[in-house]
Amino acid sequence: MKILFFSLKKKVLYSISHVISNKGTHIGMKMARKTKKGSPTDKDSTAIYVRVSTEEQAREGISISAQKERLIAFAKAKDFNVTKIYADEGYSAGSMKRPMFQQLIEDAEKGLFSNILVYKVDRFSRNLKDLITLLDEFKNNGINFISATEPIDTTSAIGNAFMQIIGVFAELERGMVAERVSMAFDKKKNAREYFARPPLGYKFSDKRLVVDEEEMEKVRDIFESRAKGENYISICARHKIPVSTFYHIIKNPVYIGLIRFKDEVIRGDFPPIIDKNLFFQAHSANMQYAQMS
Repeated sequence: MKILFFSLKKKVLYSISHVISNKGTHIGMKMARKTKKGSPTDKDSTAIYVRVSTEEQAREGISISAQKERLIAFAKAKDFNVTKIYADEGYSAGSMKRPMFQQLIEDAEKGLFSNILVYKVDRFSRNLKDLITLLDEFKNNGINFISATEPIDTTSAIGNAFMQIIGVFAELERGMVAERVSMAFDKKKNAREYFARPPLGYKFSDKRLVVDEEEMEKVRDIFESRAKGENYISICARHKIPVSTFYHIIKNPVYIGLIRFKDEVIRGDFPPIIDKNLFFQAHSANMQYAQMS
C-alpha cells in the first residue's frame, strides 16, 4: 500500500509539474490584490513558516534549521523580502493548534506580508479541509502561498488545482499514519500490554511493564493513607507530588492490573501493586472497576 501510494503521488506530481513547466508557473489570470483587511502593498514581503514533529525529524531528518536555511536561500533567489520566520517545533500538522501557526494566521489577516513560503505543503498542514479553508482566506486577503520544493503558486489556476491535489495526498498520508498507530494500539491491546508512559511504581523492562521496587512503597502509602482518611494535601506534601498527580494515581486502575483503552477496560499482563479493596476504599469513583477486578 505504501509503495503504491508514493508511486501514485510521484506520477501525479510529475504530470502536473510538467504541465506547469511547459506553460509557465503563472498560467491563468493573476488575482487582483485586495485592499480590505489591511492587505499588504509590498508584493515581495514574505513570511516563512517551518515546522517539524519529533517523529518526522527522526524519520526524515528535516530539522527546523535546515528548513530555514533552504527557504531563506529560496527567498533570496526570488528577490523576496523575508519579514518574519514562524517556527513550530514538536507539533503535528494534523492540528491547527500550533502557537506560531496561529500567529501566522493572525498576521495574515492583518496584511503584514504578501507571500507565505513553506518548504513542503505537509509542513503547513496535513488536514485537507483546513488547508483549503486557509488558502481561500489567503486568496481573499491577496496573499500568495508558495512551496519551495513543489511547483505551487496559488496566483494561477493550475497552481490552485495542484495545491488541492497535494493537499489530498497530505491528508491521505495522515490517514495512513493514523491507521498504523491504531493497528499498533490494537496489537498491544490484544497482547494485554501497557501502551503509555509507566505510571509511578512501575517501569519498563524488555518492553514490558514491571513493578519498580523503589517506587512501589510510595504508591502503597498513598493509597493506604487516603483509605484511612488522611487529607490529600498532607499526602502530596509528604511525597512531593502535585495534586493532579495524586488524583491520577488513586483513580488509575493500572494499580490493580487493569488497562483503560478508550472506552474499554482490559486486564493487563503485569502484576498489580495494591489490593483491589484498598483501591476501592481510596476513591469512591473506583467502584466502576469492581466487576473487572
